[in-house]
Amino acid sequence: MPTSTTTDALARVGGLTLAAGAVFVAAGATAWTVVTQQLRAEKIEVPGNAPAFAGKPVQGPATAYVEALVIKGNAERGAGGRTFADISAALREVAPGSDEAAELRKQSMSLSTAASLRTALMTSVLAYGVSALVAGLGAFFVVTGSVLRRAGR
Repeated sequence: MPTSTTTDALARVGGLTLAAGAVFVAAGATAWTVVTQQLRAEKIEVPGNAPAFAGKPVQGPATAYVEALVIKGNAERGAGGRTFADISAALREVAPGSDEAAELRKQSMSLSTAASLRTALMTSVLAYGVSALVAGLGAFFVVTGSVLRRAGR
């Protein structure tokens, strides 16, 4: 039979766990909401050549991920399938002031811009994942804390 000290400790730990869980749920939900608001404020729309969500606003993890994929594909097509390494190697082989060098620099800039946009979108996808993890852990803590408090009564 548990002692009064043990049951009191269980109730206290359960209460603290429940409170921590509530804070985690609130933090996760707040982070999710902030990321969503920031994406909506950018007024990005998934283009028609997307494999999914064409015409939909970017305002969640799925649409942000699809937009990043579209940007990658468009940038690769715009650079003729070349990578940064390919373009750098080609630049070393052409005359510095030539039209070909100018075109290669333009492709390099386009790839760089696309990489920045993709990074921002993938960061938002990651932020959604972390906020879901935090909220999920919070829900787990709430349930665990409730069980511990009941056990301590």
